[in-house]
Amino acid sequence: YQRRVHGMTLLWIGVFDALLMQLSQDSVGLNVHLKTNTGESFDGTIYAFDADQSILVLYEPSDLRNRSNFRIFKTEVLAELTSSAGTPSTRLPEPLNADSRLPKINSSKIREFADTAAADRAAKLGTDVTIEAQDIFDALSKTYPCTWESSSIVILGEVLIESPYTSEKVQPRNPKEVGKGIESTMERIKTVLEGERRKMKERLKN
Repeated sequence: YQRRVHGMTLLWIGVFDALLMQLSQDSVGLNVHLKTNTGESFDGTIYAFDADQSILVLYEPSDLRNRSNFRIFKTEVLAELTSSAGTPSTRLPEPLNADSRLPKINSSKIREFADTAAADRAAKLGTDVTIEAQDIFDALSKTYPCTWESSSIVILGEVLIESPYTSEKVQPRNPKEVGKGIESTMERIKTVLEGERRKMKERLKN
């Protein structure tokens, strides 16, 4: 094989060891054509190379505005790697610019967000309920605000679904407040519940 990084002549590499010898951090920024050992070909710019992990990242500019493609290769799958002479015209995206800086991270906000998310999830977990019951709760929560009341699911604060969580078990939370409004709400909830149970059944089949 032949290597001339600054002149940008990078010729055929046929074996894994030779590839590791030829590639280095100096290769970043080279416009290359590579072919894998399965015959696939790609053109782009070497965005990153990690010799310890034997990984090469290829940057492919996109015709779409503000879009780019990145392909990650293990070096042992590469059969051929070539580059034409000359200075690369492709401008690599950040963060390869040496003057770029990562934005500051507000760790306290991240912890606060994580704690809030964990508390919200904990509030939505039933106690001593089956996996199916929790799945039904999670599915209904996508449409309605739901809470647990012992092992029963409370929806909108006024509709109760008891185990085994079928449409027959949809009932008013307070039987004394039955009216046309809550009856229509119950019918909508039954429709959603039946639909979610059908989806769950189909997933089990697959």
